[in-house]
Amino acid sequence: MALLHQLSPGTAVGLHGTRWTVLTRLLARDGVDEWGEYLLRSGRAGMWLALEAGPDGLRASSWIRRPVTADEYDPARGRLRDTVLTETGRGRAAYRADGDLTVVPGVAARGHLHYVEYLTDAGVHVAAEQLALDAPWLIGVDCALTMTDLRLLSEVAP
Repeated sequence: MALLHQLSPGTAVGLHGTRWTVLTRLLARDGVDEWGEYLLRSGRAGMWLALEAGPDGLRASSWIRRPVTADEYDPARGRLRDTVLTETGRGRAAYRADGDLTVVPGVAARGHLHYVEYLTDAGVHVAAEQLALDAPWLIGVDCALTMTDLRLLSEVAP
């Protein structure tokens, strides 16, 4: 679980042979679960890394996220464009964030986020997150990742 806090802005990590740098770190807790979300950058490419603490240790997942409009996504109906989503979880969590906060729509240094998790008919894990009531929903699709895919390459000095 220490890795949740080790990955601070400026830290370099390796994923699938590519070196990524942590731009933004968001640590969240909903009363039951604790997790970290890290916006990574490699050149012009970006993606999110999520680490979730669980009974068997950390679970890692990578996400490609983008903001969506109300026309594209309706959280009340579980619909993303023309895709029907089956809700598997929903909640609210307190978070704190640091690093480059300008690259994430609606993020402040501290706040509460809303999330909804889904499965598609094909078994794909989709998640939506809203970092403030007036912020756009961010939609992400889980890309397969294991903890062995992730390597800590360098840490930022405290």
